[in-house]
Amino acid sequence: KPSKGVWLDADGMGGHSHGDVAASMIVQGAGKIDKSARHEDLVAGFLAQMHGVNEDIRNLAREHGLGVMGSTLVGLLIAEGQFSAVWAGDSRLYLNRGNRMTQVTRDHSEIQQMIDNGTLDTAAASPRRNVIVHAVGVREVPYFETVSGEVKADDTFILCSDGLTAHLSAPDIQDIVLSLPPEPACRLLIETALERGGTDNVTVVIVRYRGSEPAGRQP
Repeated sequence: KPSKGVWLDADGMGGHSHGDVAASMIVQGAGKIDKSARHEDLVAGFLAQMHGVNEDIRNLAREHGLGVMGSTLVGLLIAEGQFSAVWAGDSRLYLNRGNRMTQVTRDHSEIQQMIDNGTLDTAAASPRRNVIVHAVGVREVPYFETVSGEVKADDTFILCSDGLTAHLSAPDIQDIVLSLPPEPACRLLIETALERGGTDNVTVVIVRYRGSEPAGRQP
């Protein structure tokens, strides 16, 4: 029987009010979708739920005078031998297949837009590197990007917030992920980011696909 599952990372927007509440609402919303659905319906249900959460966040902020309130999101959905990444913001999904690590998502950030336009070579020293252009709860109509593909045995997916990628490169992440099972790898990634001066939220979810049942842990 094909494996099915939904995993996500939601990172409340720093510098705005109650980002943790927005992230919690995303997690709660994701828990309401039908995880037994076919892959296409799973993705459609997830997107519908996130549009609803976007409206709920905006209503809550308006009712309580909270100003801008939002959270980034990256979700991984697996069913029927297929995976889909759904995201808004700069939380990322990486895929390690064999010995190759690829970034599945593309940051929704001002810096990434400048890099795409050829007006900036690197984001490392830019004071605007943390400014995102899409997030759940910020706009009346949210923007989500989706990428889908085939999932293969031993694929390893890493979902993480920018609190991790600000301090670890893709090769750094790959080295740790390949050297340990998912749970201790999550712990070591977080510890390493904090040791390197991390002050932002650092969240990591690792899902290792075994062909029949993916193993995923989050510390």
